Amino acid sequence: MYSRTLGAIANASDFLTYFRKLPRAQQDLIAPHLNEPQQMALKVLDCCSELEGQSVRAIASLANLHQESTRAILKALEGTLVAAESTATGKLWKLQTSAN
Repeated sequence: MYSRTLGAIANASDFLTYFRKLPRAQQDLIAPHLNEPQQMALKVLDCCSELEGQSVRAIASLANLHQESTRAILKALEGTLVAAESTATGKLWKLQTSAN
């Protein structure tokens, strides 16, 4: 994934936080009009849970994206929308509950 794309995703974190607070019906109407990086980030976020961390492989499978693209998106959003927990089997990713 290109660094410019990842930068666009990281820079859109405030917007993505706001967007995900909209009613689902509004999200469904607006999402097709967002740029591709934002749409990919939303796909990944939709596959993450607030309660339980998941591996990159599991999230990539659910989002139907390549694992390395998924990993790069998660890292671009780390600390704002997602959090990683290091475990003996690797990092597990989940939605950050303290995101405004």
